[in-house]
Amino acid sequence: MGEVLPAVRERIRGRRGAVVLIGGAPGIGKSTTMDRLVRDLATEMAFVSRVSADETSRRQPFGVISSLVGLKAEYPPRPGAADRILETIENLCAAGPVALCADDVHQADADSLRVLGQLVGSARDLPLVLLLTRRHFPVREGLDALAADPEVITVEVTGLDAAGVAAAVRERCDAEPSPELLHALRAAGGNPFHLQSLLSDLMRHDRIEARGGRADLIVSGPTTAALPSVQESVRAQLVELSAETRSLLEILAVWGRPAPLAVLGTLSDLGAQELRALVRPAIDLEILQVTPDEELTFTHDLYRDVLYADLLPGLRRMLHAACAAELRSSGGIATEIVQHVGDSLADGVLIAEALRTARTDLQHAPLQAADLLAQVHTRSGSPEADEVAIARAGALAAAGRMAEVITVVRAALAVTRDAGAHTLLTRLLLHSMVDAARTDETLVIIDEELAHLVGEQDRHPLVHLRRWSLVLAGRGELSGGRTSGDGTSGAALVPSSMELFLQARCRSALETVRRAQKARETAGTHGWSDGATAPTWPAWYALYAEGPEAAGQLSVQARRNAQRTGRGWLFPQHLLVAGTIDHFAGRWDDALTVLQAQWDIATESGSGWRSRGLGLQLQIQVFRGALDEVAAGVRHWYSTGHPDQFGLPWVPLAEVLLAEARGDLAEVRRLTPRVWSGPLDSGRLLWALLAGPDLARLALRSGDDGLLQRIRREIGSVPLDEVPVLAAVPGLVTAISEADPEAARIAAGALGASGSAIGEMQGWEEAAVAAAAAGDRDAARTYADRCRHHSSALGAVTVDRRLASRLRDHGVRLGATGARGRPATGLASLTPTESLVAQRVSQGLTSPQIADQLYVSPRTVQTHVSNILRKLDLRSRVELAALFARRADAGLD
Repeated sequence: MGEVLPAVRERIRGRRGAVVLIGGAPGIGKSTTMDRLVRDLATEMAFVSRVSADETSRRQPFGVISSLVGLKAEYPPRPGAADRILETIENLCAAGPVALCADDVHQADADSLRVLGQLVGSARDLPLVLLLTRRHFPVREGLDALAADPEVITVEVTGLDAAGVAAAVRERCDAEPSPELLHALRAAGGNPFHLQSLLSDLMRHDRIEARGGRADLIVSGPTTAALPSVQESVRAQLVELSAETRSLLEILAVWGRPAPLAVLGTLSDLGAQELRALVRPAIDLEILQVTPDEELTFTHDLYRDVLYADLLPGLRRMLHAACAAELRSSGGIATEIVQHVGDSLADGVLIAEALRTARTDLQHAPLQAADLLAQVHTRSGSPEADEVAIARAGALAAAGRMAEVITVVRAALAVTRDAGAHTLLTRLLLHSMVDAARTDETLVIIDEELAHLVGEQDRHPLVHLRRWSLVLAGRGELSGGRTSGDGTSGAALVPSSMELFLQARCRSALETVRRAQKARETAGTHGWSDGATAPTWPAWYALYAEGPEAAGQLSVQARRNAQRTGRGWLFPQHLLVAGTIDHFAGRWDDALTVLQAQWDIATESGSGWRSRGLGLQLQIQVFRGALDEVAAGVRHWYSTGHPDQFGLPWVPLAEVLLAEARGDLAEVRRLTPRVWSGPLDSGRLLWALLAGPDLARLALRSGDDGLLQRIRREIGSVPLDEVPVLAAVPGLVTAISEADPEAARIAAGALGASGSAIGEMQGWEEAAVAAAAAGDRDAARTYADRCRHHSSALGAVTVDRRLASRLRDHGVRLGATGARGRPATGLASLTPTESLVAQRVSQGLTSPQIADQLYVSPRTVQTHVSNILRKLDLRSRVELAALFARRADAGLD
């Protein structure tokens, strides 16, 4: 722990946050470690909150996180519960540093775990410290993902060493332990709880004699081997209690959470006076404690665990039934009642009641619904089992947990005997596998299904999904947008539109995908079937058919509709399109923010389609000189094994641009042909217009004249009538191959007029180099200044260096850059979107509120805020609000 406290303090003093996840075995000292951290940090915190999760915490949606921030957990949860919690946390942080401490989060509800995961991102720009403790079992995927986050500080508590054991004995016995006593205490294995239990047991049996400042072990009587485990230590303490007190503790163990004396009285049929007499010995032995709310609870959850595990099954079921009855009469929440009812039955949770609760009460807490349904016991292969599996998979899909959907559905498919259930489960499986980019497995399942399907109405959805899977994975040649079978459905039209788009027939693609949207609306199909991704593509198609302004408007509209209809699983694709538009238009700071948020959300959901977003991020980073970060990103990408979405090699393009930036032209010559040939050989002509100028320059600089001429020839065959925004690209490639400054100048102007910031910059670079090669130094410098004007605005330092190097080869040297673009720091450095976010923050709006107004995710807003604070050299939202208030008072805004 010596390194953790300074690290947390450093972040807090920098007005940033930290997340610390403390793990270890039961009784090992996790809570003590967390409490020590809280004490050490308390003077630096404006707000500190601590909660402990218990057995019943998993049954209350948003329960743990709501308690942490002082909110009452609503049941059933309303829409936007997570956003309201995030707003509360941001408001708390506005007053100063906040520490939220949650003990035993392995017991927390799934929705709380998800919000805690989101708070890792919040800690980048909020003075927020999260201190969490966990056991490693039961396994909770949300906690495993949290532990894997590089921004989370993980601590593994391993117990006391020999010096720690000796110190514990000195504190307990007020004497120095003898070697024999220390040897006997080795049975605790350094576990503090076990150690104290052993000491208590030895002292109760007069086995320790403290005399003359020394604590000795008396060798007569029972041996310490009678307590080989921490659980046996607990049992040894419980044996000291009367049978009546133990029975009362068993009731509390089944109840599962702190209980008022009145509840224990109802469940035990005992009066208040008798209850107080029975609980007193357990309090004296520090097995029970009284909470500030006058409720009884165990001092350590190990007592509850052992008591519950040792209950006879029949008695346990009877006590659960009594608890369920008490909750019904007192207005308890349905999830807790359902769980107690289920535990009271030999067959488990009541199926009908669990399904009803999941579909009604938990419709806005899908992870909680999935968690509840996971505990339902059904007869394998029965209709009830099918219904539960379908409902659970649907809830997981709604929460974006596609990997878990696949696991649940596969298990159900292996045993179902109902044809209708098989069809629906298969559709769910395929939907999830397509999203996870598991194309080979998807195709195998589709082909197996098609082999025994006869009716065309049943076959068509699978035929179209097969085609869409191939298009997504960039496999095979394109069919020219032709449809087969029922060619008017959304499922048929979406792949057709994408094929048209990839063939550079963007206007036809846009018209076709709009027909797909109309077909879906008319048919009223499921949100995840029949060409479900149709709403995400119009803005991308319009980018090259109509320009970035029209595309941006479509993107905002699509994101607004996604928020309104609750189709959150499509949000990563919406963000990807928005980031692509920002990249094209030269809004690179905004593009990086949106694309990073897209990557985070896609990673969390298990989506495998991340190549385009990552490739665009890496391209910007190459141009901005972050070469080591790009190299790490490329390596990570190849380690994932994910495919290039639509067969467009965005990450390999960034890799070859990295090689150029590092001056490794041999590597450029090796990589460039593959980056060009793969898409073009399969008819993906749009790639020629998107990557042609970069790849032509790379071929020229690496001396691959054959490839350069091939690029010029093949890009000249691309039809341009449906892609007017990129119509000047072939002319730029011709200018590169012929070193024609006038052709490059014309292309630069045309691309600038179409809204392509990067295209215009490339055009001026090639015009400058071609003019220098022709001996026209004045023109070369004029064109170079125009290129540097754009590269400066974009922060493209690599382009500046490359331009200077290429011109030096022709004897032209450039002076200092003239008028610069947007500075790197200060208010003038903020992009229009960042300025808008900053204004909203200064008005007191929280990230979820701003996200609702801008139709982005709260995570995107958080990243914007981090960038704003960095550019303005501020440490918190409070300082940002104060800055804007001063400017308003001075009449500057």
